[in-house]
Amino acid sequence: MKFRLSQPWQLDAVLCPADTVIDANGDDYWSQRARGKLIPFTAVPLDAQAWEEQLKVYWEHRHLLRGGWA
Repeated sequence: MKFRLSQPWQLDAVLCPADTVIDANGDDYWSQRARGKLIPFTAVPLDAQAWEEQLKVYWEHRHLLRGGWA
C-alpha cells in the first residue's frame, strides 16, 4: 500500500510532514512509523491497495475521497 500525505500526520509523538510518501513495504523512517496505522482520510492513494483501504475504512464518506490512483 502506497499513499502520499496531503497534510501533516501525527504519528505517535512526531509529526510527519505533508507530501511524504508512505509505502507499507518501505523501510524509510516514516513508512516504519506508519505501520499498523489506518490510512488517513486526506491521504492521496498511489496504488489500488491504498484506494481500497480508504474505501473500506471511510466507506460512508467515499464521495469525499480523493480516489483515482495512477
